[in-house]
Amino acid sequence: MTSKILVLTTREDGSGRFSLTHKADGTTGISRMSCDLSAADMRQLVLFCEGCDLRRTYGDPIAVELQLDGLLLTETPAKGEIHVLRQIGYSEKAAQVEREIFCAEMAGVVETALNHAEQSKHGPLLKSMLAETQLPASLVQGLTDDESAQVLHRLQEMALLILSDLSLEKGGRFAKLLRSKKTRPEAEAYARDLVHSLAESLVVPKTSELGSQMGAS
Repeated sequence: MTSKILVLTTREDGSGRFSLTHKADGTTGISRMSCDLSAADMRQLVLFCEGCDLRRTYGDPIAVELQLDGLLLTETPAKGEIHVLRQIGYSEKAAQVEREIFCAEMAGVVETALNHAEQSKHGPLLKSMLAETQLPASLVQGLTDDESAQVLHRLQEMALLILSDLSLEKGGRFAKLLRSKKTRPEAEAYARDLVHSLAESLVVPKTSELGSQMGAS
């Protein structure tokens, strides 16, 4: 039987460590791979996980890759697995992790990343701005009110992670918009457009999906 132990740890500064212990079928030895991840990489890991989960639940599941510093993750929806490739110089180690195991281990990482974003310099303002965003009716067709609310909440969380980074980017357009009350409406529009863009890439309206299937038949 294939045995895997995945551990994702986070540090106070938002950075973390990825560690996977793997024992494959037909072998007696144990293979280990580990990788330190920056705070930025940890946030990208969260966005990768949340995006894949939304696509799988409400969208059109596709193979998606995430390239981090020394680590390449690829989700294969049809197999229900995350392919992990650890790259150190010219050497590589590879393994597969069941999606359920990966998502369960990511739960704590997601919470920590969101806490950091909320407590960042502009966190309260960003959270307030995002709380006002809504999804166009065309993107939530076929969803119940509870499903629509859940999708919106998760998209707002993803947008918070992205915007918290952009708000600290020196010379960045969004950071400049946040500095002045005069340009605050533009910042709010930027946040709203980001949520809508995420929704369009991750969520497929059920009625549209049904129509496409009928057209194909």
